[in-house]
Amino acid sequence: MTLGKRRLIPLVVGSMGLVGCAGLVLTLAYRHNFRIDLSPHRHYTLSSHARQILAGIDREVRITVFVRGGDPRTPIIKDLLWRVAAETPRVSYEFVDLNRAPVRARQYGIDRYGATVIESGGRRRDIANPSEGLLMGAILGVTRPRDRVVYFVTGHGEHSPSDTDARTGYSTAKRALGDELFTVRELALMSSETGVPGDASVVVIAGPRKDYLSEEARSLDAYLARGGNLLLLLDPESPRSAGDFARRYGVRPSDRIIVDPEHRLAAGEGVTIVVPGLERSFLISGSLEAPPVFSYARSLQVAEGGTASAVAILKTGAASYEVSAGEPIREDGSAPKGPFTLGVAILPAVPSKPGEAPPGRVVVYGDADFAANAVIDYLGNKDLLVNSINWLAGEDSLMAARAEGKERGREQFFVTQEQQQAAFWLATVVQPSVFLFTGLVVFVRRRLR
Repeated sequence: MTLGKRRLIPLVVGSMGLVGCAGLVLTLAYRHNFRIDLSPHRHYTLSSHARQILAGIDREVRITVFVRGGDPRTPIIKDLLWRVAAETPRVSYEFVDLNRAPVRARQYGIDRYGATVIESGGRRRDIANPSEGLLMGAILGVTRPRDRVVYFVTGHGEHSPSDTDARTGYSTAKRALGDELFTVRELALMSSETGVPGDASVVVIAGPRKDYLSEEARSLDAYLARGGNLLLLLDPESPRSAGDFARRYGVRPSDRIIVDPEHRLAAGEGVTIVVPGLERSFLISGSLEAPPVFSYARSLQVAEGGTASAVAILKTGAASYEVSAGEPIREDGSAPKGPFTLGVAILPAVPSKPGEAPPGRVVVYGDADFAANAVIDYLGNKDLLVNSINWLAGEDSLMAARAEGKERGREQFFVTQEQQQAAFWLATVVQPSVFLFTGLVVFVRRRLR
């Protein structure tokens, strides 16, 4: 009996030590979790845009999610909130079963499953079935109370944020800006007695088709003179009066259309291209994880020695060239080759006299269709638009790549002509040749035995 007790005591002590070690390992793993995302497009990793927002939070944020038992959406929401809370200690979250806590749900005014309440500093935002984009927009809403208004000029055939048409509408762009807490409004300059309203953070001119009247041009000039910010999207069909706003800062839009045979979409028309040249040292283009897609775009020429500091942020490939509108798309050997500039960011000169308005910012692109409903969710188009407006509004900390609305490879698939040719040679020439050569070697060796 004495011998049995002597054997039992070390066994109990060892078991307790093993359980204690296991508990310590679990505690350390929970508090210092490490995750490797091996999914093709990093679906289980927060985007750089979300990480920048969370890094800039300076107050406590509490998230309450109302769910029901067995809801298949709950694990997805839990994983998203775990990632958010792991990024910053200022965010805490709680899940409440709506069926088991109806009194608390009534206190919040919640009567539906999946409702999420975000609170901070007495401010509150409610969203349903939170995704990363919706959640980041709500967090911005309760931590950044300052309103920002974007005005889209209308009345000259411009793209409208209220238009839902796939080819010409900008309604998806309006939703994307709304997620960034921009209030989007339309501005008819002829019916405005005061010109551009004083609460305008950014004014957008998106692909006009008719000339601006002199009174309208003066209203926009007065807005720019008092430090206003302008996003100018110029299609080849845009009138000269729209391009005059860019010419004032030394940017001259071309009347010809860009063709890039190496970066055009495979089996597509030559004027729809992936823009490969991104200026990585500049915030707008440097934060893009994917290049934008432009279609029927015009080049921009930047004059040297102007009164403004202009930076070319988007450029075409070296094999690109220009054609006149309406001409067949064929290369002219005598025409100059690229790269051509498609996007310019302008910082006007600092006022020399005290008391003058601080300079505003201007961004010019040689295409307006990249932000239309049909293509804004593809590659880097949405990030390019929203980053440009954030930069114009002075929100440099919000400029980063966002979570993709369409999954690459399944909901969007872009192959350039150059990539198509490489795939053709690999699949139809190189790979069969390797197999043929291997077969011949095996055949010869067996015949020689």
